[in-house]
Amino acid sequence: MNISISYLNDRTAIKQWHSYISDHPQATAYHNIAWLQAVETTYQQQPVLLMAYEDGRVVGVLPLVIMRRPLMHNAICALPYCDMGHALGKDLTITQGLERFAGEYASKKGFTQLDYRNGSSMEPIPAEAMAKYNGQKITMKMPLATSSDAQMASYKSKLRSQIRKAEKNGLTIKLSHKTDLLYDFYRVFSHNMRDLGSPTHSKCWFANIMTFYQDKASMAVVYHGDIPIGAGIILMHGTLCSIPWASTLAQYNRLAPNMLLYSHLIGVAADHGMQYFDFGRSTLNEGTYKFKKQWGAVPYPLLWVDLCNPVSSSPQGTGDSAIKATLIQIWRNLPLSVTTTVGSRVRGYISL
Repeated sequence: MNISISYLNDRTAIKQWHSYISDHPQATAYHNIAWLQAVETTYQQQPVLLMAYEDGRVVGVLPLVIMRRPLMHNAICALPYCDMGHALGKDLTITQGLERFAGEYASKKGFTQLDYRNGSSMEPIPAEAMAKYNGQKITMKMPLATSSDAQMASYKSKLRSQIRKAEKNGLTIKLSHKTDLLYDFYRVFSHNMRDLGSPTHSKCWFANIMTFYQDKASMAVVYHGDIPIGAGIILMHGTLCSIPWASTLAQYNRLAPNMLLYSHLIGVAADHGMQYFDFGRSTLNEGTYKFKKQWGAVPYPLLWVDLCNPVSSSPQGTGDSAIKATLIQIWRNLPLSVTTTVGSRVRGYISL
């Protein structure tokens, strides 16, 4: 096996990459070159493509991004701004070889950290092992029916009544594969991020996501009258649909916009032939975990390590430091115009 290093200006490598990930069972929408294009175009962070070859054929890939961060130590991440970016290979030997190569590459380049977000598990966490993951980050996935109608019919009556509640409250939803809903989407998203105490992505980030993913991305906005109160984006690849962003305005949550948002996007995924819906990262047994579980999702492990320090690194931290908690509280109380302007400028340096 030979491993090469390529970049986004290598058209041959890009074509080979697309061909390889198209049928790989562990590939996600984040492995799509579109994610790396959005990273580079929006935040000027440098994607690196590791590609393993045998007899001239691609047998494995691993996407990396070099994170240049002013006033902080630089690092490499696989992948930033999402839950996963694991190596794909024809077998375990290939993926482990790519992981070793990535760690050695980072060390040779003078980096002391390589955040590796492994979400490659194809099997959910067994019941007898759940206690091991208590308080840790996992991802929630559920199998999909063959159509939106069949998907709706599969829900328990309580869940269907919650979805109908949103409709009875007069909420409506719009969907687009382009950027025509971007302004309304961003009004909801930036407001929600401020309330959560987190810097928001720039509006350009979402514009680039929609542009590069084309028909593999769908943006949805929920309205109360003419007011956007909920928003989300799904990304599709192979048979897996992921939802990296979903937000609602807290003052309207009594109207159940999140139920309409998720039911609609899950239905879109089913109608597009997706077989699984990935709800994204949650902490086991906490609020978002319980919300996702009610739809029929089950937990899958997220195994995060530092490939520069694989033995000593901890997969995930648990809880916030006092300093971080204080910063979150301060951020929540800043004007939205300030958090949007400042947040969009610093967000590219924050890998999560």
